[in-house]
Amino acid sequence: MADLPTAPPRVMRRGVSLAALLKLPMLPVLLVAFLALSVSIDGFVSAANLANMARLFAPLAIAAIGLTFVFLLGEIDLSIGSVLSLASVLGALTMRGTASVWLGVMVMVATGALIGALNGAVIAWFRFSAFVYTLGVLVTARAIAMLITGGHSVGRLPFGALRFGRGTFAGLPWLLWIAIAVYAAAHLFLRQTVIGREIALVGANRRAAVFAGLRVRRARFTGFLVSGTLAGLAASCIVLRLGSGGPILGDNILLMAIAAVVLGGTSVFGGEGGAFRTVTGALVVVTLDKGLNLLGLAFYDQAIVMGLVIVLGSALGGYLYRRRTGRA
Repeated sequence: MADLPTAPPRVMRRGVSLAALLKLPMLPVLLVAFLALSVSIDGFVSAANLANMARLFAPLAIAAIGLTFVFLLGEIDLSIGSVLSLASVLGALTMRGTASVWLGVMVMVATGALIGALNGAVIAWFRFSAFVYTLGVLVTARAIAMLITGGHSVGRLPFGALRFGRGTFAGLPWLLWIAIAVYAAAHLFLRQTVIGREIALVGANRRAAVFAGLRVRRARFTGFLVSGTLAGLAASCIVLRLGSGGPILGDNILLMAIAAVVLGGTSVFGGEGGAFRTVTGALVVVTLDKGLNLLGLAFYDQAIVMGLVIVLGSALGGYLYRRRTGRA
């Protein structure tokens, strides 16, 4: 359901190209941007730069995949950036205090899962507005992270953290392997499990899902649980790459994750999208972010370019969806 929406027969007669483009509306943009940056920037396709991009891509893709579950429900989770920051602080303190990298990673994932479960329970069973409630969690989690650290980063972590975070396996960074595993698990979950299909069905039409006897509360709870858990896992990837945690570590991740989900073609209204689309959106975001940095553009110039890409990408996705459903 989430990745394979049914196309009307008259559209299918036009060929598979339109359906393929609808699934991945930003793929042509990604290819053009990558080729243009490869030609204009020396060393853009070097092994070192590509490995660095892969390490930047991994936490963004993981957090964005978690946010995809919430978008499929037709909801929003504004807390993932602050959850990531709080998880990074608690995980880094655990690593520094126990000299155990994996215990710190477990603390970060558990922190994200706990907050995600709380978000899901309150929103699903007490019917709080997801926008308002997660905005409150955003403020609270960041304040707690600031209170714990006094506004400073937490460094001096065990050497094994950086060794893993910057290490490779079979020629690819370890962090990229983690992102690939998360994508595969999310893709299979959404396509092959009952609750995964329920998430998309609830997002497509919640009232109809209730009348059909679907477990709407369970689906909503699961979506926010996954979002929080993957925010915690994304925190561990960033901490392992940087060798430190901090209360502002996740400040940019929310907007970048939303951009990745929207650019990938997942509908903000729910019921339409999937993990693979989000991966393509994350690739676009990372490629443009890294390329614009290497071109020496100022921060505000980069923000303008990224904003235009998001707007145009969203417009393209909406147009293709209307064409596909005969609503153009």
